[in-house]
Amino acid sequence: MKELACLYGVIIVSAFWITEVLPLPVTALLPIVIFPLLGVLPAKEVALSYVKDVSMFSFSCLSFALCIEKWHLHRRIAIKTLLCMGTSPKWLTLGFMLPTWFLSLWINNTSATAMMVPVVMAVLDQLHKLEASSIELNTFEEPASEVISQNNDQKQAIKKYIDNEAFHYPNKEYKQMCKLLNLCVCYSASLGGIGSITGSSTNLIMQGQSDAIFESYGLQSGVNFLSWFLCCCPVAFLCLILMWLWLVFHFLGFRELTSWKCGDSVKNESLKAVLRTHLEEMGSLSFAETAIIGHFIILLSLWLSMKFPGGVGWSLWFRPEFVNNSTPGIILLLSLFLFPSEKPKIFCRQNANNTSLDENILYRPVPALLEWKNIQDHYPWGTWCLLCGGYAIAHICQESGLSLWIATQLSVFSNMQPWIMLFILTLIISFMTEITSNAAMISILCPILAELALSMQMNPLYLLLPATLACSLAFMLPVATPPNAIVFAIGHIKVKDMVKAGLVLNFLCLIMINIATNTWMTAILDLNVIPPVMNRQLNLSHAFVNTTK
Repeated sequence: MKELACLYGVIIVSAFWITEVLPLPVTALLPIVIFPLLGVLPAKEVALSYVKDVSMFSFSCLSFALCIEKWHLHRRIAIKTLLCMGTSPKWLTLGFMLPTWFLSLWINNTSATAMMVPVVMAVLDQLHKLEASSIELNTFEEPASEVISQNNDQKQAIKKYIDNEAFHYPNKEYKQMCKLLNLCVCYSASLGGIGSITGSSTNLIMQGQSDAIFESYGLQSGVNFLSWFLCCCPVAFLCLILMWLWLVFHFLGFRELTSWKCGDSVKNESLKAVLRTHLEEMGSLSFAETAIIGHFIILLSLWLSMKFPGGVGWSLWFRPEFVNNSTPGIILLLSLFLFPSEKPKIFCRQNANNTSLDENILYRPVPALLEWKNIQDHYPWGTWCLLCGGYAIAHICQESGLSLWIATQLSVFSNMQPWIMLFILTLIISFMTEITSNAAMISILCPILAELALSMQMNPLYLLLPATLACSLAFMLPVATPPNAIVFAIGHIKVKDMVKAGLVLNFLCLIMINIATNTWMTAILDLNVIPPVMNRQLNLSHAFVNTTK
């Protein structure tokens, strides 16, 4: 039976993904070997399912993010944002969350976290020195007799704090602040990943699989850059606000949450001096950074205006289905390989005292904004292989009939209200993603959930979209996502801290996702309407009428 053979192969691949016996990208290559040997699909068909239009879309997105990281534009954005915020713990937390969240909309979550962590540590180091100096000042304010007996002990304590600030804290408030700032960065990176279709590999996998599902019925899924941004960016931002309020309340208490002070003036100037030092090290905005900003604005404009709701957009200038999200992505990527990283000398103003330019300077080759060596050395090829492996698994499950078979076994959900079923499914997925790869999970679940929705006469996107968002809600364990692991490795966070903060955050975000799915997402994507060609009950009745005639 082909379905059981496919199930056996999926179990093998899933076991390798969960246990990480092999690296995840290597495991993504197993379908080429396993499923042909099991007689599920021929090797040629499995190999062809690895590369789709969305594969090139993801290649262009990851390459553009690599160019941003190469010229450190993301770091400049983060520091500029922090300089605009106050030093009150609440506002300082928001100052770290906003740039991390915004950058994660466009670049890899891990890169955004790794970029912000050094800035967090620099700010915490300065706060530590201020707290230690306040202890010293309080010591000198004591009576002289007490100062004489305690002075040496205080100085040794201060030195101990400064030398081992990761494990010794001047006071409880500073300790809680360390936990708060570290967690807010990794959590913001995860939430930013759901706001844009380019923000996470799970989003790209879901887009590719939904396109394949709808195309099998001769339809368009409607999942593109603009529709995803309209549906999911508000969810990501509202979840970010909920997370900010919850983390401030959890670590600093209700008093800090309801306080609107902007922070101590001494601390404010001290922290801004640290941030200005980081900014001065980067120098003024370079020509390369300006060029990347220009490319980004053009790319974002092309994606957003490609196809507006109602069928209007520049893609209508071309034949239907001939232009997709990958088209502007690859065009701008090619431009990055051609555009110079320095202003051409012909546009530079010459010095009146030295009208002749050195020939070595004049004819020196100028590197492009992005070079192939950067792609070769730093491109996340593993992520790309994982994406392609997800597309292959989905295709195999659909073609073998395994998705339909599993969907019929889940008929227990048919007696539930759709919103109750949706909340239970997203809750289960959010807890499962704590111990498994997000991309691996959505690769396996997408075809199954699509068949479940169709068997219940529902639009497949009603389950696919919130399930994909739930896969990114990995807040409870350090092993759940690379951003969690990065901040956990610093040493301020313990597992119990992450579990306590992440458990409540999981429920808050799930509630917001379910509200969004049943309100504005339904209005934008018509999630409450199933296309007639997908309505199996309607098609069966038509077939019955035709046979009786």
